[in-house]
Order: sequence, then structure tokens, then C-alpha cells
Amino acid sequence: MARITSDAEDHFAKCTIPGCGRPTRRAAKLGLSATMCTYHVQRAARFGSPWAETVRATDLKPYLATATRWIADRREEPFIAHTLLCLGGLLWGAGPTESSTNIKRRSASYRARMAFARLRDADVKPERLLALHLATAALIADDRDSHQVREFRIVQTAKAAHRLSSGTHWRWDAPLPNGDTVPAALHVYPKSSGRVLRLMGEELEAICGTVTGRDLEAVRQLKREKHGPHPSQLPGWRPRWQRERDARSA
Repeated sequence: MARITSDAEDHFAKCTIPGCGRPTRRAAKLGLSATMCTYHVQRAARFGSPWAETVRATDLKPYLATATRWIADRREEPFIAHTLLCLGGLLWGAGPTESSTNIKRRSASYRARMAFARLRDADVKPERLLALHLATAALIADDRDSHQVREFRIVQTAKAAHRLSSGTHWRWDAPLPNGDTVPAALHVYPKSSGRVLRLMGEELEAICGTVTGRDLEAVRQLKREKHGPHPSQLPGWRPRWQRERDARSA
């Protein structure tokens, strides 16, 4: 608390993200960040970057199709076979699944393990996880608007995997006053943010990193041949900050 309320000039007055203008968390005496406001701190926790757009499923689709085909054609190769075996061990070693309502106050490592357990129960195959890791890395490398840092890559990979794990669902027949019943349902989805995503992404990176590092350029080239280049690689493309600046001045 003393660090938050300190009057020492050890922080920026305004958020350092271009175009923001909000006070930093330390300047507003709301937290310890000396360079970013609350909005961008929370955005970094959720997406892995304070400014880059999250990877959209529609953008990932052609990369995922390419990576899936690449893995299927080479699944007997030692590197890929070993990676798939390790991913299978990660899923099956996660233990029994616990309800999403019961893990909200558990540690981030426990919640990450439960996410892998839900993936296993949803019958997500190791090939799918390896393809997600490879496809996400290829998309980020191709997208000139993206944030080319490890944290963004591992968080976006974890978010893509987290979407496959769904949540906990209950369905029952609810009684009505007239004696009839109606179908009722309750759906609880774990929060996709913070330390859990980092832990999931680090696990996947540790297992898949060798294959992705070896095959990334080949998958990028194959994707360009099958589906065309990424829009940011086309002539006339302008960075997002430039497009946003022109939109504000229009």
C-alpha cells in the first residue's frame, strides 16, 4: 500500500500506450503499474498484449486447416510423434474434472490443470492442440499488426485452447405452479484471463515449441500457397495506428 500511495515521481503521469491519455495506475493511486492505466493493464492480462487485437477464429481458420494437414501427413515423424505423445500425457495426467463453480478460488495452476482436464473430457485430441500452437504462431508471424512477443503468442494459444474446453453445464426440468415442467439450464464458464492463460500457454509452448520452431516457416509458406497471403502482406496495406489516425481526422 505504501508503494501505491507514494508521492515519489517514479511513474509516468499518463498511460504510455499511444492515444490513451488515461493516468497510470500508480498516478491514480489504484495500483503499481508505472506505465499503463487500469484499462490497458487489464487488457494485457486478458489478451497478452495491452494494445494488439486478439486472434480471431476466422483469421485463424486457414492457418489451422494448414497446420492440421501438415501434422496429419507427418504424424509418424519422431519429433511430431513424441510431441503428440507428450500432449496426450498432459491431457490424461490432468486428473478428474471438477465443476467450474468449485474452482473459482483455487490456484491458477489448479485451474489450468482443470482446463486441460475439460479438454480431455471434450475429446480434444493432441493433434488439435499441436495444430493450434503451430497455427497461432504462424498467424502472429504473418500479421504485421500483431504483437511479436512470446507472451502474446502463448496467451493467444491458450485462449484458443480454452475455447475448446467449454465449461460446466446443468440441465433439469423446472416445475411450474400448474404442475407442468419446463426445461431449464445453467452454464458456468471459467474466466479466460490472467495467470491461468500464462500457465496453459507455457505448458503448450514447452511441449510444442520444438515442432513449431522447426516447421513454422514451412506452414506459413504452405498457407500462402493454399489460401493466399495475410491481408497485411498485400500491397497498399497500412498499419492499424495509421488507419485509426485517418479515421479520427476524417
